[in-house]
Amino acid sequence: MLSWVQKRGTSEHRTGLETPLQGPKQRCWFVWDPMGIIFAIATWALVLSGAWVLVRDLLIPSNNVFYAIANGVVFHLLASLALVSHLRTMLTDPGSVPLGNPPGPDTVSYCPFCLCAIPERVYHCTVCRRCIRKNDHHCPWVNNCVGEDNQKYFLLFTLYVGLMSTHVLLLLAIPVLRSHARGEWNASSTVSLPGPIFFLFLVALMGFIFALVMLCSQMCSIYKDKTTTEMLHQNKHSQGRQSMWANIKAICGPRVSLAWLSPFHSPDRYKVSERHVMA
Repeated sequence: MLSWVQKRGTSEHRTGLETPLQGPKQRCWFVWDPMGIIFAIATWALVLSGAWVLVRDLLIPSNNVFYAIANGVVFHLLASLALVSHLRTMLTDPGSVPLGNPPGPDTVSYCPFCLCAIPERVYHCTVCRRCIRKNDHHCPWVNNCVGEDNQKYFLLFTLYVGLMSTHVLLLLAIPVLRSHARGEWNASSTVSLPGPIFFLFLVALMGFIFALVMLCSQMCSIYKDKTTTEMLHQNKHSQGRQSMWANIKAICGPRVSLAWLSPFHSPDRYKVSERHVMA
């Protein structure tokens, strides 16, 4: 079957045809994976419960109106941006190749599951059950693959989770450090956290570690223009763009603006010839 695809692609190349990757857009993209749905719900539950504990057990008891309002606004702004980014990542088609996609000159393989010809840097996801362009990995926390068309939203999700978690950790750590600086601690002092505050600390710490690991992984992927899948399989045949700046523009949009930080803004798509650079 693969040999048939390659021969067919050669004949189409002579007539100037290209692999038609732009199939009809689906009205709604959602992966029906029970484990992924549970993880996605857990993400929202952790953020919302953390927000409730923060306001009820940390900000309101401070008896400082300005402190409570300022930190409450900052936290809920970051949390809202994180949750919107999570929704956009989960409900955006990551770059699926249309089922039954016909072969073309850039066809390099054939997927027996999707029954479609696929170009370079396309990988099949067994959870989504589709071939995804520049499939970095399947993330259960967003119940979706991170691919060419939703990587920006995943980056923003990890960014805002990291900022939100850092903000909470600072709110918890600064009073402790101030107390230590005033000499209120000695060798016999013990630290006892109330249950809700300890829960908030664990949630913030988990969010910080998750964001740190995923952001480092994504920035390494952008720097090398290699997906996590390609790096794990040591794929040396996929050559990317010439600079990291071009790689970032390919994900966030061709023009530098504040829209890069907005999960509500959909970046302009590059042309096929720019997105799929042949080795």
